[in-house]
Amino acid sequence: MNQPPSMLKPALISGIAFGIAGSIPVINWINCACCALVIGAGLFAAFLYSKESRKMGAAFGPGNGATVGLMAGLVYGVVSGIVGGAISAAFGMGDWQEVIEQVQASGADIDPAVIEQISSFMASSGGVVIFLIGLFFALLFGAIFGTIGGLIGGSVFKVGSSPGMYTQTPPPPPVG
Repeated sequence: MNQPPSMLKPALISGIAFGIAGSIPVINWINCACCALVIGAGLFAAFLYSKESRKMGAAFGPGNGATVGLMAGLVYGVVSGIVGGAISAAFGMGDWQEVIEQVQASGADIDPAVIEQISSFMASSGGVVIFLIGLFFALLFGAIFGTIGGLIGGSVFKVGSSPGMYTQTPPPPPVG
């Protein structure tokens, strides 16, 4: 039986490309459509892996697609978390004081002690907590939706085993 190709290369290519796209402002709005970029990362990784499987004569199906999609989703999560955090830090996005002022201006009934506690926590921890929370959710959603994209890709780009890989005993001759 032929050795299946490595899943690492398709997962890295797809995860890095879609992770960078998913962290760019405005382009990342595509994820508002059911996490389309993350699903696309899994789908594209499955496509790349199916091409490699076809070249090597190995079988490729939904199970393999889900696995390579999961890997691509995790790479997507790491890349989009890190690049998105760097972009937010570079352009000053995520200013919590503005968020608190907007919440107060909206007329929400929040205890001033709670607002003060949140403000002091954010001032003392800086952006590290926000970065870690963003990275956690990027990994979580990347794993879930990347697996879904890989599963879809495994069904769409299915590759059967090449002839001669399995030997099958012919059926016995008919009696009578």
